[in-house]
Amino acid sequence: MKTFLTLLKREYWENKTGLQWVPMIIGGIAVFGVFLGVFVFSTSNVQINGVGSHDLTSLFKLYDVSVDPRAKAIGVQMGIYSGIFSFGVVLAIVGFFYCLGALYDDRKDRSILFWKSMPVSDSMTVLSKVVTVMVVAPLFVWVILQLTTLAIMILGTLFAWISDASAWHNIWQPSNLFVIAFYQLQALYVATLWAAPIIGYLLLVSSWTKKVPFLVATVPVILVIIAESIVTNTAYVVSYIGERFVMIWSAYITPVGKIAGDFSDVIDDDVSEFIEEDWLPLSFGEHLMDMDLWFGLAFGAVLVVGAIMIRRYRDEAL
Repeated sequence: MKTFLTLLKREYWENKTGLQWVPMIIGGIAVFGVFLGVFVFSTSNVQINGVGSHDLTSLFKLYDVSVDPRAKAIGVQMGIYSGIFSFGVVLAIVGFFYCLGALYDDRKDRSILFWKSMPVSDSMTVLSKVVTVMVVAPLFVWVILQLTTLAIMILGTLFAWISDASAWHNIWQPSNLFVIAFYQLQALYVATLWAAPIIGYLLLVSSWTKKVPFLVATVPVILVIIAESIVTNTAYVVSYIGERFVMIWSAYITPVGKIAGDFSDVIDDDVSEFIEEDWLPLSFGEHLMDMDLWFGLAFGAVLVVGAIMIRRYRDEAL
């Protein structure tokens, strides 16, 4: 166990930029954007329906006293939860390039010879990379997302004070902060489970390819899709890949339906009817009961086993 934790620390230190700094930069950009909105534009005048002008602090105070509390709640909760989408994209990009380099880079610089001289099995090494991309990376992204959310809410509190409005009733009370944070954590991990076959495939490519892992991972898939469409006039491969991405997206939007459903009585009647009758996203429990998810996990596990076996016999990338 201690050896495995050491391997996880190694992955963190070697990939600190992607795991920590990239999400922090994205969070910093989001906070800075809100900072500009609060402190640079708080004294600006805005046109309302083309007639007259009002400063934003007056508008916020008007919002404070005139908007229904339940409407505030859905707006605040949707706003807080929506941060998951940008951070989900960051996680996908970081995870993609991490997997491509995970088993290729140490062969490229021949540091694999050092690691193979250590009392560490290839299985443990590869599994440490799987745990990093499927457990550690989503956790890092979630923690940074929560810090970003808190920073934005603090800026919103300052703006409420400047506007002589209630920060508690407009921001903190309706936020349901801990529940939304838990939704975000669930969404990140369920989306990662749906991505398991993709992760396994990228690790397999990383363990096998001798050069340019990006092209080796993408070009054959494109060629297979083209060949299938020409030879058999079918699209099973692209359908399977597309379904994976659809389910990843479905995992991210699952809480949106829950939040909207909780406040359907304060939403426009047409939108409320659409939510209740036509748009029924899966719950997280339904995601976990979907056999396609488990087949994908099994397929991803087979690909990881392949990556372990290839790593045992491939020491260089030339």
